[in-house]
Amino acid sequence: MAQKEGSVVIQTLSSLKKRLNENNNILQIQEKEGYLYKAKCTFNSPVSDEEINIFEKQTGFIIPPDYKAFLKITNGCRLFDDINYGGEIELYSLKQIIELNKHYDQFEGCYDIANIYQDNIVIKSESYSQNKRNYLFWKSHIESFEEVKPLEMNFELWLDRFVVSQGSKFWWWSIYTAENYYKLS
Repeated sequence: MAQKEGSVVIQTLSSLKKRLNENNNILQIQEKEGYLYKAKCTFNSPVSDEEINIFEKQTGFIIPPDYKAFLKITNGCRLFDDINYGGEIELYSLKQIIELNKHYDQFEGCYDIANIYQDNIVIKSESYSQNKRNYLFWKSHIESFEEVKPLEMNFELWLDRFVVSQGSKFWWWSIYTAENYYKLS
Protein backbone atom coordinates (compact mmCIF):
# COMPACT_ATOMS: atom_id res chain seq x y z
CA MET A 1 0.00 0.00 0.00
CA ALA A 2 1.35 3.44 -0.96
CA GLN A 3 2.13 5.88 1.82
CA LYS A 4 0.11 9.06 2.10
CA GLU A 5 2.05 12.27 1.51
CA GLY A 6 2.92 13.61 4.95
CA SER A 7 2.97 10.25 6.74
CA VAL A 8 6.78 10.20 6.84
CA VAL A 9 6.78 13.64 8.52
CA ILE A 10 4.38 12.37 11.17
CA GLN A 11 6.41 9.22 11.85
CA THR A 12 9.78 11.02 11.81
CA LEU A 13 8.68 13.70 14.30
CA SER A 14 6.86 11.18 16.47
CA SER A 15 9.98 9.01 16.72
CA LEU A 16 12.25 11.99 17.37
CA LYS A 17 9.97 13.24 20.16
CA LYS A 18 9.83 9.71 21.63
CA ARG A 19 13.65 9.53 21.71
CA LEU A 20 13.75 12.93 23.38
CA ASN A 21 11.15 11.95 25.99
CA GLU A 22 13.01 8.74 26.81
CA ASN A 23 16.26 10.69 27.37
CA ASN A 24 15.09 13.68 29.45
CA ASN A 25 14.87 15.79 26.28
CA ILE A 26 18.60 15.45 25.59
CA LEU A 27 20.17 13.47 22.74
CA GLN A 28 23.79 12.39 22.43
CA ILE A 29 24.84 13.33 18.88
CA GLN A 30 27.86 12.03 17.02
CA GLU A 31 28.95 14.42 14.33
CA LYS A 32 31.60 14.07 11.65
CA GLU A 33 35.10 13.14 12.70
CA GLY A 34 33.83 11.66 15.99
CA TYR A 35 32.75 14.91 17.68
CA LEU A 36 30.16 14.19 20.41
CA TYR A 37 27.76 16.66 21.96
CA LYS A 38 24.50 16.74 23.88
CA ALA A 39 21.62 18.31 22.02
CA LYS A 40 18.06 19.43 22.57
CA CYS A 41 15.20 20.11 20.19
CA THR A 42 12.41 22.64 20.70
CA PHE A 43 9.09 22.58 18.90
CA ASN A 44 6.56 25.39 18.40
CA SER A 45 2.82 25.03 18.74
CA PRO A 46 1.10 23.70 15.60
CA VAL A 47 -0.94 25.82 13.18
CA SER A 48 -4.47 25.24 11.95
CA ASP A 49 -5.71 24.69 8.40
CA GLU A 50 -7.18 28.20 8.55
CA GLU A 51 -3.79 29.73 9.40
CA ILE A 52 -2.20 27.82 6.52
CA ASN A 53 -4.90 29.05 4.11
CA ILE A 54 -4.40 32.65 5.28
CA PHE A 55 -0.64 32.31 4.78
CA GLU A 56 -1.07 30.97 1.24
CA LYS A 57 -3.51 33.75 0.29
CA GLN A 58 -1.36 36.45 1.88
CA THR A 59 1.94 35.34 0.32
CA GLY A 60 0.93 33.53 -2.87
CA PHE A 61 3.20 30.67 -1.78
CA ILE A 62 1.98 27.10 -2.17
CA ILE A 63 2.48 24.81 0.81
CA PRO A 64 2.79 21.17 -0.29
CA PRO A 65 0.87 18.53 1.73
CA ASP A 66 3.94 17.04 3.44
CA TYR A 67 5.06 20.48 4.62
CA LYS A 68 1.51 21.19 5.81
CA ALA A 69 1.69 17.98 7.87
CA PHE A 70 4.87 19.34 9.49
CA LEU A 71 3.26 22.70 10.29
CA LYS A 72 0.25 20.97 11.84
CA ILE A 73 2.64 19.22 14.25
CA THR A 74 5.03 22.11 14.84
CA ASN A 75 4.97 25.59 13.37
CA GLY A 76 8.75 25.62 13.07
CA CYS A 77 11.35 24.19 15.42
CA ARG A 78 14.99 24.16 16.43
CA LEU A 79 16.75 20.84 16.02
CA PHE A 80 19.93 19.41 17.53
CA ASP A 81 20.98 22.55 19.44
CA ASP A 82 24.14 21.93 21.47
CA ILE A 83 23.02 22.36 25.10
CA ASN A 84 26.20 24.36 25.87
CA TYR A 85 26.69 26.39 22.69
CA GLY A 86 23.32 26.53 20.93
CA GLY A 87 23.07 25.81 17.25
CA GLU A 88 22.20 27.00 13.80
CA ILE A 89 19.40 24.66 12.79
CA GLU A 90 16.05 26.38 12.57
CA LEU A 91 12.98 25.43 10.60
CA TYR A 92 10.94 28.61 10.38
CA SER A 93 7.42 29.35 11.59
CA LEU A 94 4.92 30.80 9.10
CA LYS A 95 5.43 34.23 10.67
CA GLN A 96 9.20 33.96 10.20
CA ILE A 97 8.76 32.82 6.60
CA ILE A 98 6.70 35.94 5.86
CA GLU A 99 9.20 38.21 7.60
CA LEU A 100 12.33 36.65 6.08
CA ASN A 101 10.99 36.40 2.54
CA LYS A 102 9.32 39.81 2.21
CA HIS A 103 12.59 41.41 1.09
CA TYR A 104 13.05 39.04 -1.86
CA ASP A 105 11.67 39.41 -5.34
CA GLN A 106 9.47 36.46 -6.22
CA PHE A 107 11.39 33.89 -8.27
CA GLU A 108 9.30 30.90 -9.27
CA GLY A 109 7.48 31.07 -5.93
CA CYS A 110 10.66 30.32 -3.97
CA TYR A 111 10.69 30.84 -0.23
CA ASP A 112 13.12 29.97 2.55
CA ILE A 113 11.78 27.55 5.14
CA ALA A 114 14.92 26.75 7.14
CA ASN A 115 18.44 27.84 7.98
CA ILE A 116 20.96 25.05 8.50
CA TYR A 117 24.46 26.35 9.30
CA GLN A 118 24.26 29.14 6.67
CA ASP A 119 22.44 27.03 4.09
CA ASN A 120 18.83 27.87 3.34
CA ILE A 121 16.31 25.17 2.52
CA VAL A 122 13.90 26.46 -0.13
CA ILE A 123 10.49 25.41 -1.39
CA LYS A 124 9.96 26.20 -5.05
CA SER A 125 6.19 26.65 -5.42
CA GLU A 126 6.36 26.66 -9.20
CA SER A 127 7.89 23.17 -9.23
CA TYR A 128 5.21 21.83 -6.92
CA SER A 129 2.40 23.49 -8.92
CA GLN A 130 3.72 21.71 -12.03
CA ASN A 131 3.31 18.34 -10.23
CA LYS A 132 7.05 17.99 -9.71
CA ARG A 133 7.48 16.21 -6.39
CA ASN A 134 11.16 17.15 -6.12
CA TYR A 135 10.35 20.72 -5.15
CA LEU A 136 12.95 21.23 -2.40
CA PHE A 137 16.17 23.16 -3.09
CA TRP A 138 19.05 24.63 -1.13
CA LYS A 139 21.26 27.68 -1.41
CA SER A 140 23.86 29.52 0.61
CA HIS A 141 22.32 32.21 2.81
CA ILE A 142 24.00 34.88 0.65
CA GLU A 143 22.87 33.49 -2.70
CA SER A 144 19.74 34.58 -4.52
CA PHE A 145 16.86 32.27 -5.39
CA GLU A 146 18.13 32.13 -8.98
CA GLU A 147 21.11 30.15 -7.63
CA VAL A 148 19.19 27.40 -5.82
CA LYS A 149 20.43 23.84 -6.21
CA PRO A 150 18.05 20.88 -6.39
CA LEU A 151 17.90 18.45 -3.49
CA GLU A 152 15.94 15.98 -5.66
CA MET A 153 13.39 15.38 -2.94
CA ASN A 154 10.36 16.77 -1.18
CA PHE A 155 10.18 18.10 2.38
CA GLU A 156 9.36 14.85 4.15
CA LEU A 157 12.21 12.92 2.54
CA TRP A 158 14.56 15.78 3.44
CA LEU A 159 13.29 15.89 7.05
CA ASP A 160 13.60 12.13 7.47
CA ARG A 161 17.18 12.10 6.14
CA PHE A 162 18.06 15.19 8.16
CA VAL A 163 16.89 13.58 11.41
CA VAL A 164 18.57 10.26 10.57
CA SER A 165 21.83 12.13 9.87
CA GLN A 166 21.39 13.92 13.24
CA GLY A 167 21.40 17.41 11.77
CA SER A 168 24.24 16.95 9.29
CA LYS A 169 24.15 18.73 5.95
CA PHE A 170 23.84 15.39 4.15
CA TRP A 171 23.31 17.18 0.81
CA TRP A 172 27.02 18.13 0.97
CA TRP A 173 28.28 14.58 1.50
CA SER A 174 28.83 13.83 -2.18
CA ILE A 175 31.08 16.89 -2.46
CA TYR A 176 33.68 15.29 -0.18
CA THR A 177 35.72 12.46 -1.65
CA ALA A 178 38.86 10.68 -0.48
CA GLU A 179 40.74 12.82 -3.01
CA ASN A 180 39.64 16.19 -1.61
CA TYR A 181 38.40 15.59 1.96
CA TYR A 182 41.56 16.73 3.74
CA LYS A 183 41.84 19.83 1.58
CA LEU A 184 38.20 20.89 2.06
CA SER A 185 37.70 20.21 5.77
